[in-house]
Amino acid sequence: MPGPGSSKAPSFSGETSELLEFLELFEDLAASCGLTDVDKCKMIVRYVNLETKRFWVTLTGYESRDFGVFKTNIIGQYPGAAKGARYTIRDLERVILNTAESDVSMETELVQYYRQFRPIAVWLVANSKISERERDRYFWQGLPHSARLAIAQRLQHTETNYTRNEATNFEKVVEAG
Repeated sequence: MPGPGSSKAPSFSGETSELLEFLELFEDLAASCGLTDVDKCKMIVRYVNLETKRFWVTLTGYESRDFGVFKTNIIGQYPGAAKGARYTIRDLERVILNTAESDVSMETELVQYYRQFRPIAVWLVANSKISERERDRYFWQGLPHSARLAIAQRLQHTETNYTRNEATNFEKVVEAG
């Protein structure tokens, strides 16, 4: 196992939304190193800060070195962690505002916007916070006016059902960009 703080080591910042990803990375690494449940219980607390370590070692499963029980108890201490990353419409709006105020004149900037937008939007749609139609509208609103004009012209030529009155699927907008 890599040493704590190593670039190859998993680490947990204490953010509930990052817990499942941390546990997944730790377990993948532990499996590749052939660690037993006993080893996993001893090692996982090396990849968290001291305050978290002091808390985790008091949880059921640590003393008995039963990693399955220990992991379940860790997750249980972080409300909402079992759902993984959580986003809000406000998170999406922040990405949109940052991009709308910038200059998306190159394909790389459009792809960067898409990469920031997509994980949040996909989660919001999957969790019924916004509809696909709203997602597409949000994506379009995040593009600066000049980029919207150029993409709209391309969409008119490539999409047979294109209309300016309806937001186009955000994936098609990226392709047209």
